[in-house]
Amino acid sequence: MTVDPFVSDLINTLIVALVPVGIGALGFLARALIDYLKARMGAEQYRIIEMVAATTVASLEQSLKGKAGQEKKDAALALVRAECLKRGIKLDESAIESAIEAAVYRTRLTI
Repeated sequence: MTVDPFVSDLINTLIVALVPVGIGALGFLARALIDYLKARMGAEQYRIIEMVAATTVASLEQSLKGKAGQEKKDAALALVRAECLKRGIKLDESAIESAIEAAVYRTRLTI
């Protein structure tokens, strides 16, 4: 079976044109997967921080009952920051503060 040279050239041109498109599509999918995993890992870490903050706030409400609010907040920041370091979680200070504030808010709703 003989292939027409025009058809052969057309097939070769399509292959040459589609290979970069395929590589680009694979790159896009890989980047999307990496972004998804980063977001998922960040969300999972933040969930852990929220849990640690809630436990810390509940504990400090009991142990530092008569202390000022800023003293409790400083203690909570130190404890949650230490737990983050122990677990290898790297979050900025504002994320930790937000988790603590949310835990305090939830604690006050249940009281």
